[in-house]
Amino acid sequence: MEEKKLSGEESLLLIRQMIQVAKDEHREKGDGWLIWGWLLFVASVASAVMSYVKLGRYVGWVWLGMLAVGLIVYAIGHLLHQRKEKVQTYVQELLNKIERGFFISLFTIVASVYISNSNFNFGYFYILYAFWMFIHGSAIRFRPLIIGAWVNWAAAIAIFLIKDFQYDMMISALAVLVGYLIPGYMLRAEFRKKSLSSDRIIA
Repeated sequence: MEEKKLSGEESLLLIRQMIQVAKDEHREKGDGWLIWGWLLFVASVASAVMSYVKLGRYVGWVWLGMLAVGLIVYAIGHLLHQRKEKVQTYVQELLNKIERGFFISLFTIVASVYISNSNFNFGYFYILYAFWMFIHGSAIRFRPLIIGAWVNWAAAIAIFLIKDFQYDMMISALAVLVGYLIPGYMLRAEFRKKSLSSDRIIA
């Protein structure tokens, strides 16, 4: 077949489209941040309330329930995402590997707590959360996640210093709100805005 020669205007349009594709290499809806954010936020608030009304002995079940629900939702979402997206960009592939490392580290910490049966401080979780937010936010160049990372690092230090479970859970709720929920809703809004713009261009 004879190759079609592009005009100057068509060449510029093609270059613009390629640049836009590069910019949008990793677009996400923010669903993962919102799902885990709400689970952690509800668990934190429930733990603070239960501690206040002297039901602290049941707090462990709240967090185990949150973890179980999160795992099920994550597994289903991961399988559905793999079916839809057969070709992955380098950034997406790298983030998936880091995400696996994050969850392996998270569950290793949880397992260590139960095996050692120690009086564990929640601050370690927020160090790990902050690390994941910082890496992810840097990779997709999304400042709210990077800010959320610093807030979670600060929350970890505060939790280690205060050592009062009720107040720790209040700090936890605040850290999750800033680190997970706000960036999650911002990502969703940005995704919808880009999707709407793409639909207009196609139309």
